[in-house]
Amino acid sequence: MANKNCIPRIRIHWVIKRGLEGILDAVGWVDKYFIFERGRGLFPYLKLISEIRKFEYDYCLDLQGLMRSALITKFSNSKVKLGRSDGREFSTFFYNTVGLSYKNLQIHAIDRLTAFLPELGITKFDESLPLDLNSNSKLKNTIPVRSIILFPESRRSEKVWPFFKELAYELNKISQWKVIIAGNHKDNRFPNCIDLRQSLTLLDLPSIMNKASLIICNDSAPLHIASALRKKMVALFGPTEPEMYGPYPLDYQNNIIIRSFTGRIEDIKLNSVTDASSRLLKDNI
Repeated sequence: MANKNCIPRIRIHWVIKRGLEGILDAVGWVDKYFIFERGRGLFPYLKLISEIRKFEYDYCLDLQGLMRSALITKFSNSKVKLGRSDGREFSTFFYNTVGLSYKNLQIHAIDRLTAFLPELGITKFDESLPLDLNSNSKLKNTIPVRSIILFPESRRSEKVWPFFKELAYELNKISQWKVIIAGNHKDNRFPNCIDLRQSLTLLDLPSIMNKASLIICNDSAPLHIASALRKKMVALFGPTEPEMYGPYPLDYQNNIIIRSFTGRIEDIKLNSVTDASSRLLKDNI
């Protein structure tokens, strides 16, 4: 895989938005991370740049391609400053560009980022990019071996499939699997399920997901964690394009991507999701 093992003795520092740092703890090979306080104004942003400037780097990579990340790259004490050729908000003026600049091409987001690897001298790596996430959550003991985890949320409301309650009811008819609900917003919509909403952190997710037989989710962060862990998954897409943001690689045989060709995720039929789930679960019987 393309990770710390590709370059012996490398040290990696990372800038990440507050609330997402748990995934870096789970990865285990990021030596230090800086917290970006989104929406907190200019002073915390300048303080962040000041903290980063205390270190001297061989490379600084802007993998986001926005003005705020480009300025961090520009003002870092780095010998080489690289960023995305398809960067927005005039970010490409502040670093040397990498990869294709055509924003409208259907290129997977991960493929846009692997273009940075040859710049670091990495030319041989597992192109499926699996991750060995090292979290060991105590909550994993609450997960039965035969279980299905539903992630009914997404950051954008138009990416949320509205029929997870009905799906949970149908899946509960498959008696040998227990349905587990994960997310941040708890309510009483999921009877007869193990409800772990508001109990999980990002650091918990990998070990919880590893025990599950199947993951079902919208286009959201858990989708990409499940993909990195090579879990069986049904991924639901409405307005976003799986060719660019779907599980990676797209042709992985244990993934079923269901896309609403109207662009409205609510147009995905319940029976298409239950049928896909049943097909993936057959190998676990």
